[in-house]
Amino acid sequence: MTIPPLDLILLLGAIQGLILAGMLWFSRGGNRLSNRLLGTLIGFLALMSFAVGVPVNNVYLSHFIDLAPLFNAMPLGPLIYFYTRSVLDPTFRLGKAERRHFYPVVLDWGAPLIGWTFIFGLLLRKFPMQDGPSWGNVMTEYNMYVDIPRWVSMTVYLVLAWRWLARKAPERREGDEEARRNIRWLRQALTGLLLFQAIWLVHLVPYILPGTRSALLDSVGWYPLYIPIAILIYWMGLKGYLHARRHPVEKPSRKTVATTLPPEQVDKTVGQLQNAMQSERLYLDPELTVEKVARTLQLPPKTVSFVLNQHLRKSFNTFVNEYRVEAVKQRLATSASEHLTLTGIAFECGFNSQATFQRVFKQMTGVSPREFAESAPGNTSQIRI
Repeated sequence: MTIPPLDLILLLGAIQGLILAGMLWFSRGGNRLSNRLLGTLIGFLALMSFAVGVPVNNVYLSHFIDLAPLFNAMPLGPLIYFYTRSVLDPTFRLGKAERRHFYPVVLDWGAPLIGWTFIFGLLLRKFPMQDGPSWGNVMTEYNMYVDIPRWVSMTVYLVLAWRWLARKAPERREGDEEARRNIRWLRQALTGLLLFQAIWLVHLVPYILPGTRSALLDSVGWYPLYIPIAILIYWMGLKGYLHARRHPVEKPSRKTVATTLPPEQVDKTVGQLQNAMQSERLYLDPELTVEKVARTLQLPPKTVSFVLNQHLRKSFNTFVNEYRVEAVKQRLATSASEHLTLTGIAFECGFNSQATFQRVFKQMTGVSPREFAESAPGNTSQIRI
């Protein structure tokens, strides 16, 4: 059997995608949830690429492709969105509220359910065999128009993921090099997916219009859409896997906390961290990272991150910014700082971004820096923005 070159590309992409999906799912490096979300995304794309690229020379294989739920596009958007959140926030978990985002997958199962309805009706002698082509036409029409909510869903979730990245990026830029690499990787991945959405839209418009549908499929088929999918499978899957292996994230479960670090070592590390902030005031360094703190304390960076995340239940940025915010509050409550601007005070207390300072201060105190300055005791009325 000779396979056309373009179909061979799709099949090779599908095989590569399934391999990468398995590698991500069982990878021990990086964030386990992030790996599995990306692996599931790559796996869904691989199944769709297989269904389009496999040569249909056998009637049973054709029926299998029509009746098996190989096309699952509605979960792609939520997978991208939650993958972005999990990379930026290692404490993120999929709860009941998040799982509801995957319920629209039933739209992807509509065409197979129509086909199975006909088969069971045929077996029960409710439908005649000659009605098969008309049921097949219904399945085809359904698959065509369900592409509209599929495209809209993925676009909406991509926008949400990009907004989440834009909101978290300033805070993560104050963190370690690993956090900055995460941001770069997510920007590349989301940009690639947005480009794919543009390609999909160009293909979708003539596809859903009855007057241009046949000409489109006869001339180029599905290749303009699925060749980019094959590229996405290989690029995102391989790069995502290498990214996870290169930048592991230590996240032991509660069950392993006691066996990972003895309680006395945890208490000692917490005391060292607090002393480094209160006495040595490391938070005044605007470029402070986990690695710098670890060098000061002569501890492994993973130990510092582990104690902060698992015992203090705080990210590194949150822990440091709490001291910075407290320092700003103390400065605002004294008349000695009335000649400075709020931004100047923030920079002196370790912040390196006005936007981050404004957001973090209000998040931790419930009021803006200006509102706090106006209500603070002491002569602070002359402090400017």
